[in-house]
Amino acid sequence: MTTAAPDTESVVDVDELAGLDRGRQRCECDHGDDSGYAPCGRRAKWRVSIDCLCGEGHPRQVEILCSRCLRTLRQSHGEEAITARRL
Repeated sequence: MTTAAPDTESVVDVDELAGLDRGRQRCECDHGDDSGYAPCGRRAKWRVSIDCLCGEGHPRQVEILCSRCLRTLRQSHGEEAITARRL
């Protein structure tokens, strides 16, 4: 008895996966205010995983950031809560 491999295109939307090489990626850090999301727009260099700091055990967030926004994030969250990998 053989089973066919699942159709991965119907399961995963490749455009939503962070860190895949799809050309020059832009920083996703939100520089907006209460009225809306305003991404940074600088060239992203880092895929960053961020641990929850509130104590509620939320899942890790993943963002694509430029070096400047990563530095700011490390200042506000501390080194222990952040894992960064080059794109």
